Amino acid sequence: MRREEVGRRIRSWMVDAGMTQEDTAAALGVSVGALKSWIYGQRSIDFERAEQIADLFGKTLDDLACR
Repeated sequence: MRREEVGRRIRSWMVDAGMTQEDTAAALGVSVGALKSWIYGQRSIDFERAEQIADLFGKTLDDLACR
């Protein structure tokens, strides 16, 4: 799974849900900086956090992994 593709997917889901970076970061219990590092493909997401992101947007891990 490419970090850049995952980041674009998260950004797309945020837009579709009408959520800001601040809203999303708060819902995930992370800093806005951490969220941005995932969105821009600068950091990988651990499995538990990936599950949390998928659940937040009502998606599957396969969706997040761009499969």
